[in-house]
Amino acid sequence: MSFKTILAVAEFTEDVKSRLQSAVDLARTQDAHLAVLLVGEVPSLPFYGYGGAGYTKVWMEEGEERVAALKALQEDVDAALAKEGISFDVRAHQAIVAREDNLVARHAIYSDLAVILRSGDGELNTVERQAIDGALFDSGRPLLFLPKPDVPQTVGQNILVAWNSRAEAAEALSDAMPFLLGADKVTLLLVDPVSGPDDHGKSPGADMALVLARHDVEVEVRQVSTNGSTIAEVLNREAKTLGADLIVMGARGHSRMRQTILGGTTREMLEETACPLFLAH
Repeated sequence: MSFKTILAVAEFTEDVKSRLQSAVDLARTQDAHLAVLLVGEVPSLPFYGYGGAGYTKVWMEEGEERVAALKALQEDVDAALAKEGISFDVRAHQAIVAREDNLVARHAIYSDLAVILRSGDGELNTVERQAIDGALFDSGRPLLFLPKPDVPQTVGQNILVAWNSRAEAAEALSDAMPFLLGADKVTLLLVDPVSGPDDHGKSPGADMALVLARHDVEVEVRQVSTNGSTIAEVLNREAKTLGADLIVMGARGHSRMRQTILGGTTREMLEETACPLFLAH
């Protein structure tokens, strides 16, 4: 089992080729076709006040320059990927901010996995928020979020699964099976688990460990307490302690991320983690 079509979404920036290397390595490992979607933003409309005609001309010229630059980057990326020895195609599209999520979703639907390539640190920028929104909520596909360009080539060898016995986490586990089956180590992490029929059952983690064992995925169940930390802080700390190269977790939130932001833990993980995230909703 593997991902055979991978969509890598990247914001239109000059350093995009270096950021694409992680997606190239992943496609090679999975023996998958890599579709690269370069997303450029249409410049904002100018204020139509005094001298509006002049501003409109500048806006149109800027738009034409961005189209030309995006096309040149597409050709540059195409030439670079041709040397990698993988199956690929490169797509370049401009969109207004309000339609970037739809653009990404329409491409992600025709893939097995959408990969979002981070362009910087700290708060997510507009393209990243919209790409996550479209890929995660409107495509029905899982999302792999790569927080930095120098991600290890062997992503998914040491996996930390954030398990809370909820539907989103179960969906993430199911979608991540290609990674889980190929991993050397899988840790099922339960944060402040609660026993009982409506939560983790009599023995927290045991039921899901059994389900995974039937897929020949051996897991270690690990229970930890928050002790005043946020769940995201605990997940990042445990990932670092265990040397994990991938965190699998369910994403809570609502579509239209720009209006109703993802659940607090998911957003915090996206903005602060140094470890790749595999998300499903």
